[in-house]
Amino acid sequence: MIVTFDGSPVSVIRDTEISVDSPFKETTLLSGKTYIQASPEQKFARTFECYTEVFSEISTLLGKLGSPGTLVIDSDSYTSCYIVPPLKYKELIMGSGKYTYTISFGRHTA
Repeated sequence: MIVTFDGSPVSVIRDTEISVDSPFKETTLLSGKTYIQASPEQKFARTFECYTEVFSEISTLLGKLGSPGTLVIDSDSYTSCYIVPPLKYKELIMGSGKYTYTISFGRHTA
């Protein structure tokens, strides 16, 4: 799987479970009846577990927090995407220069 965000590589080792969500609110009224507010608009969300031996990959992605960009997954492009905080990373063994990180993306659809 080849993934980039705003032209920067995202070194994916595992795609996490894809969850499809949409706005949904269920309310129980005083009468005991159920009132539902829902939208057929699906919420875009993807999370990846990644591995890199180049810390600049992580620092570049950290610099993109809060900025929109195009997320490319293989040959599919998704515009107006954002990195969903937090971007979590850790060095596997101190001083090894080998890092894992977990990154999530959301999409502005309004």
